[in-house]
Formats: sequence, C-alpha cells, structure tokens
Amino acid sequence: MIQNTVRISFILLFFLAFAAENFAQKAMICKPTALAALVPLPELKYDCDEDSDESEDAVLSQPNRRQALAFYARTLEKLTDAEWWRTPVEDLAVCDFLKKTGALTDEQRQDYEFSDYLYRLRGNGRFRVVVAKDPCYQTGFNGANVFLLNRVRGEVFAAEVIDGFYTRADFPLGFETASREQETIIEIATTSGGLYPSETYYYFTIDPTTKRAVPKKLFKEKGGFANQISSKAILGEPEEYGLPPRSEALRIIVNGRLARSFYVFEDTGEKFGDNSKFVRRVYKWNGRFYE
Repeated sequence: MIQNTVRISFILLFFLAFAAENFAQKAMICKPTALAALVPLPELKYDCDEDSDESEDAVLSQPNRRQALAFYARTLEKLTDAEWWRTPVEDLAVCDFLKKTGALTDEQRQDYEFSDYLYRLRGNGRFRVVVAKDPCYQTGFNGANVFLLNRVRGEVFAAEVIDGFYTRADFPLGFETASREQETIIEIATTSGGLYPSETYYYFTIDPTTKRAVPKKLFKEKGGFANQISSKAILGEPEEYGLPPRSEALRIIVNGRLARSFYVFEDTGEKFGDNSKFVRRVYKWNGRFYE
C-alpha cells in the first residue's frame, strides 16, 4: 500500500490484495539504508485490572492507563532521528518485519501482508501516525490507541488522537493531508470491518502554540460540531445497494484540498435485493465547515 493512502478498502481481502500489489512493486525489500534508519516503535505497557472486562469502556479511564498513555506520548517525542523521518514508512515496516537486508520470500510476504506491519506506522516526512496496541482493551478486536507526531525543525510533538479504537478488520488505516489557506488538516481513516462495515474518518490540525495535534471540527451535526464523520461502507458495487453508479463515500480530501462537497451513505432500513438499501447524504462546504 502506498504512502499517503487516500481511501481504505471496503472489503478486507480487496484491501490486502491492493496492498500486496503495491508492496510487491515498491517495498518488499529491506534496503540497507532503511535498516540503518530503523527505530523500533515503543510498546504501550500497563497492568490490566483483573476485575475489569476488557470490552468495557471503563478500562479507558483507569488511572494507570492514562498515566501509561501520557508516558507513551513523551516516549514518542524522542523519535527525532532525521534518517528515520526521511525514510518512507513502507521501507521501515519491511525492515521491522524482516530484521535484515534482502527481499522477502513468498512465504514471508504472505505473513507480512496479513500482519499488522501495514498499519502500525503511516505518514510522511512531516507527520507520522503511530498505532499502539492496547494490552488491556478490546484485545480480541485489535484494540489500539492512535498517536499523531508532528516534526518541527528537528523536534517531535506527539498527541494521542484516537483513544481506545477497535475494529473487526485487520486495522486498515488511511492517512492523508490537505492544505487550506495557511493550515494543514490531517485525515485518519478507519473501518470497522465485519459483515456490516462502516467507515469513520477523523480530522486534526496543529495547535500553533503547543505544536501538537488537536481536533479539527469540520462537520456540523445536530449536537454541534465534530471532527469525525461516519458512513456505511459497501461490500460490492454501489448499484447493489440502490446507489447511483460510481458513488463513493467520504471523498473529503481530493488532491490535497478539501472537497466542496462529499457523500455519506445511510441505511434506509429497507431491503434492496440481498443487501440493505442505502441513500446518499450530501455535505457541502460553506467556507467554514460542512453541513
């Protein structure tokens, strides 16, 4: 899968096939320069409360967990090595998997493509998204916490941007940026996986004072403004859900710019052949936000 992925796959197998094709062309070799630049990502560690159910959100507020997350963010801010930042994340991931220079064998490539190495690290030379597995929350569903790193003149500023995320998919994660006037907007795209998948996209910008990521509330909803938006995902052609041909949801960043409008798919509760019937809801940019 190439750097700066714009869309995440609606079908996990399709996503993995797409990733396999691109990595086979571009990044299935651990290069000496990438191995030299490799810096192992830290692990999130804290003691699980034996009296708590890992599937309950009460785990998220445990004091030792909050302390561990704060410490983890400070640890990420030590990732200042210039070569690590200059090296494409795909190259780093292959070397992290192989641990030596050379090409992956067919068996290794199969293991790699179906592992979490595709998703632990995303980004570019300015921003990087780090996915930290959570040892005590939703471990059966890829429970994780997502951090966004901002590099400014050699310093790194880290912020936790998604707390307690989990998914039935093998953690496909999209990353993209857009420029608007003098502001950079960062998109992190996720999918729920499962038989009835949905997509949720999160948006952030950089606080000019702290230099850390903060939510960018782009969407007007009934309850106010939000930095995230969700859509039902399709597992086939749009027409199979009663949608117009070539319909696509959540095309919010296009060619590095915010789109003037985009669609989300909503379930009508009706049947359409073997699927649910979806409709498109349009959001339009009014100069300040989408509504």
